[in-house]
Amino acid sequence: MSLHTSTPPFTQHLTPGQGIWICLTPGSTLRTTRGDVAVHWPPQACGQGLQTPPPTWLEAGQHLPWNGQAQAVWLRLHNPRQHPAEIQLTEAAPAPGLWQQIWRGLRTTLQSPRKAAKGSGHGGALHAAR
Repeated sequence: MSLHTSTPPFTQHLTPGQGIWICLTPGSTLRTTRGDVAVHWPPQACGQGLQTPPPTWLEAGQHLPWNGQAQAVWLRLHNPRQHPAEIQLTEAAPAPGLWQQIWRGLRTTLQSPRKAAKGSGHGGALHAAR
């Protein structure tokens, strides 16, 4: 499975003054397709206190990629204008889990055992031991 595949985008309409919470997972992209949206980030630990970053403004056509991040983050989106806004959230397809990786490896090995043995580099050691 390719890392560049994604699920179909989820579209959400925001009426004037409306706010919603979304979870932005690693590999996701938030795109504003119409209007302006304020993105409010969660508080961050800073020494003994919490710091709230200023909102990020997304205008129509702009996007916020969440690539290279290890964890998901909850964001509050707000439409501060008097006009409707629309966002699209595109999540990356989940990476195959351990079970799928093991199954794929076993299936490949069972389909061509001689080819797998030749490519493993152990053929000479097994032949020399006989």
